[in-house]
Amino acid sequence: MAYYSNFSSRYFQKVLLMCIIICMFLIVSEYLVSHSSTAQNIHDVLQSETEAKYFLSSQHTFKHNVTVSNYYKKRANWKTSKLGAILFKNERYGVARENITFVVLIWKYWDWLKGRHIHNYNSKRNDPLEYCSVKNCKFTGDNDQINTADAVVVHIQHGLIPNIKNRNPNQRWIFLSDESPLYSFSMAKVKPKFSDWANVFNWSMTYRVDADIPVPYGRTVPLEESLMPDLMYQTIAEYVPNWKEKSRDVLAAILISNCVSWRMNYLNVLQNYMDIDIHGMCSESNKNSCPGHFRSDCGVLSKYFFYLSFENSICSQYMTEKLFQNAYTKGAIPVIMGPSNDDCKKFLPPKSYIYVDDFDTPEKLAKELINISKNNETLLTYHQWRNNFKVVNEHGYFGSKSYHYCRVCEALNYNDDSPSVYDENSLRSFLDPKITCKK
Repeated sequence: MAYYSNFSSRYFQKVLLMCIIICMFLIVSEYLVSHSSTAQNIHDVLQSETEAKYFLSSQHTFKHNVTVSNYYKKRANWKTSKLGAILFKNERYGVARENITFVVLIWKYWDWLKGRHIHNYNSKRNDPLEYCSVKNCKFTGDNDQINTADAVVVHIQHGLIPNIKNRNPNQRWIFLSDESPLYSFSMAKVKPKFSDWANVFNWSMTYRVDADIPVPYGRTVPLEESLMPDLMYQTIAEYVPNWKEKSRDVLAAILISNCVSWRMNYLNVLQNYMDIDIHGMCSESNKNSCPGHFRSDCGVLSKYFFYLSFENSICSQYMTEKLFQNAYTKGAIPVIMGPSNDDCKKFLPPKSYIYVDDFDTPEKLAKELINISKNNETLLTYHQWRNNFKVVNEHGYFGSKSYHYCRVCEALNYNDDSPSVYDENSLRSFLDPKITCKK
């Protein structure tokens, strides 16, 4: 019996041990299988996420490119110089003539103009070709070089031009005007006759796209890639300048120092239906709220949802710093009076502005602005363009950089150098208000 008992005990122990081993094997196997499956699942998830991100990125890039392409299609029929095509049609820069150094004379008004176009009203800046695509130009105010300079830039606001006798036929004489045709000769003692200026100039230099040297106050340019892969209204606010500073106490502002009657009349009527802060010399209470006017930034404009971009002239393509600096750069929606709606659609970011002439009366315009302001989502629809585009200021006001002299140098490098001249009709097409302006 003792033997049988000992045998049973040993047998039971062996069976128990085998059961334990089998259980441990099963547990370990399950653990290994489970973790192997988890690892594979993790790998599959990561691979799926990578593929999804790549797909979304590709879709994102494709959508951005289509948006940009559609925008430039609006400009396909614009007549431009080579430089104009680079600036406004997104064409590539040409090959610079680096083996040549061009001398450019800024005739007579070098000292007057350099504050803006050299220093940008900031004494720390002194290189007009900073950030320029070319560097092979020298600028001078030495009028003794008028017969030897490669180009002569004549600012025409004073109504004066150099003596044209014995001029060098190999030079480029360029007329420069930043003003609308109504004010092209606003500083002249006697307004010149176009017939007296016929066949004097070879190139034009104005804000218009068809100028030989376009010098717009600002431009709309595409971003290299869009800001967000999935645009949501609540997130575009992160990219609107001064969005957190906006106030609903007063919705709109204007900075105005040229109190043109038709512009002031509209503004006065508009004030009957909504509050508007007027800054500048035309204001009764805020004449000094922006000291220096265009010489220094007007910070107070940052707090408004809307900026009234009312130009002093209603002329073709005339859009100034009021629009690019005081509205877009400040994060405000521009309310535009001046250029045609067709010009606005082709020049400005898509769906970014409100056009005054779309409303029968100032009262209806005011009601629309008030309604838009009630809802952040609606307000931000006017900023969706910031996902694909940006606005650049190139005028030299409010601390921005002037690109005027850079553009002269680029034109000398990239433009067609075949002979050209502005006859009387060509001059009038740029400078005669009867042809290009309504008022």
